[in-house]
Amino acid sequence: MNNCTIFVDDIDEAWLKWYKKLSNQGIGLSSRDGDVVGEILNAVTVISDPTRNVMKNNIRRLPMKYAIGEMLWYMSGNKNLSEIQKYTTAWNRMSDDGETVNSNYGWCIKYKFGFDQWEYVKDLLRNSPETRQAVIHIKTADCEESKDVNCTVCIQFFIRDGKLHATTYMRSNDIWMGFPYDVFQFTCMQILMSMELGVEIGTYTHIVGSLHLYKRDLVKDE
Repeated sequence: MNNCTIFVDDIDEAWLKWYKKLSNQGIGLSSRDGDVVGEILNAVTVISDPTRNVMKNNIRRLPMKYAIGEMLWYMSGNKNLSEIQKYTTAWNRMSDDGETVNSNYGWCIKYKFGFDQWEYVKDLLRNSPETRQAVIHIKTADCEESKDVNCTVCIQFFIRDGKLHATTYMRSNDIWMGFPYDVFQFTCMQILMSMELGVEIGTYTHIVGSLHLYKRDLVKDE
């Protein structure tokens, strides 16, 4: 099942639909992170109410302590591994040097390219609401071998009919770990941008090249 789009009201509805589709596939793929039992290429999620971005379903609830800690880490722009270790050791495996995490979204947005993309994009939207150039780049083209590679390619903002819409493009997303946190983080960014611009919130669209489910997470539903 590929090239699939779902239209939902909130993150819970989105997650449950994707999890059901992936868990029923029964395929067998291997990857560096473990065996994959379900994969959908070009999976598109359109959420009508991005403020409803906290998962509370009975299968997979979003641990808010970590979600907020991760959001604060991103907002700080501090890529030091020690900062996110206050909340989890899960990022240890992503660091190449055991000290920094270059895939920290906040660092990528504020410092990676030598200018603050957030402020640049906000000014674009404020001065030209019709712009199609309000893109924040996260992943870069790089041939160096690394564990520290962003799954997120970019985030794009649009103002249409007085509402701020956001679209995130991802090369890869794990439905159990990646999807819940990424949707939470990027919808929070959308909400913050709408507040700073003083416009209403539109839809949030999450486009994933490979949306997948690992075998280790399938058993958690049994």
